[in-house]
Amino acid sequence: MNPNQKIEKLTSLLNKHHEYRETCLNLIASENTPSPLVEALFDERLARRYGNYSGIDLYQRNYKGNRYIAEIEAYTQELAKELFNAKFVDFRPLSGNIAGIATTFALAEPGDIALEVHNGHRYANKLASSPLKVELQSIPIPWDGLRSNIDLPATFELIKQHKPKIVNIGSGVFLFPQPVAELKSAMRQANPDSYLIYDAAHVIGLIAGKRFQSPFEEGADVIISSTHKTLAGPQGGIVLTNDKSIAERIGKTLYPLLMSNHHLSRLPALAGTFVEWMACGAAHADAIVTNAKALGQALADRDIPMLGAELGFTESHTLIPIVDAFGDDGNELANQLEACHIIAGAAGLSPEVGTSGLRFGVQEVTRWGMTSEDAQDIADCIVAALSGESSDTVKPKVARVAQRFNTVQFALK
Repeated sequence: MNPNQKIEKLTSLLNKHHEYRETCLNLIASENTPSPLVEALFDERLARRYGNYSGIDLYQRNYKGNRYIAEIEAYTQELAKELFNAKFVDFRPLSGNIAGIATTFALAEPGDIALEVHNGHRYANKLASSPLKVELQSIPIPWDGLRSNIDLPATFELIKQHKPKIVNIGSGVFLFPQPVAELKSAMRQANPDSYLIYDAAHVIGLIAGKRFQSPFEEGADVIISSTHKTLAGPQGGIVLTNDKSIAERIGKTLYPLLMSNHHLSRLPALAGTFVEWMACGAAHADAIVTNAKALGQALADRDIPMLGAELGFTESHTLIPIVDAFGDDGNELANQLEACHIIAGAAGLSPEVGTSGLRFGVQEVTRWGMTSEDAQDIADCIVAALSGESSDTVKPKVARVAQRFNTVQFALK
């Protein structure tokens, strides 16, 4: 192929992707759509520049020509501090995973013990199992599978026994607020020098909308997160804390150990995201949770068991249907849904709950205009796909529902 043909092929593939996704219901719990305003503020010209700095003084740049970039970053920090009631913010992590790795690495010392939610991101475990052999011990936090939450009595016993330096909570199956205050109280008694890290990657938008829980008010020392899931900003990571010494330790770990330049193009878009949450956050977060509960009820009404049904299904964007009746491999069932243009993922289940689970998130369809009235039709599409109805029959039904969701909501014009 000549150069023009190669570009045409690339353009064709991009167009095919976009056209395909317009016919799909995206229920992936970790994806979202920025608003047109936020997309417009994503400035590729900043990506050409280097803005790395040492410590936490973002005006101490290592490269020249950063005077306005530093002001953009400072203003973005001020907006985040206001939105999340935090004194110190760091946008240098390029993802939530890097934010968690940096925070754990910064606050732990060789030989320390970390308790971590077993279905969370387990940053100490990643460090300990890396080829570098970081001297950390990661112990899973006991999990109450039926309630989809931390087993507090059993965790209290582990805290008393091990006196961990770090307790890392949060989950990839984050249905309900976790017991921050109770855990922090137990940690103070067992080890006053310990840190509670709250991984808000899945629920940071709901926290911004004051619809989930307030981790700092309840005792968290650090909040780590990605910035795109329920927050619907550009992809990246964030670290928030009210303790200057913690911010300084994390800052030294981020640069120069983990990164140099921190992808400056996303900063204006992130600032716009924070402004939108200040303006529309309560309504946005409320709509996400309302839609999740409505879809949970609609699936339960169609005889699909739901994790946490007796607790109202969820207090977040996420739902976990138990789909043992349709097969014993959640990933194969997710493939079956995908063949019908319903995009979702498998979810692990505790043995007392079942063997096959799926993970649905309603944050993106909510952003595009889903209301609770749409839950019935979405549930019908899901059940049809799981029941083995022909994809040729189900796809048009899915497309008709998906086409309702064509305007980004909860956004500034």
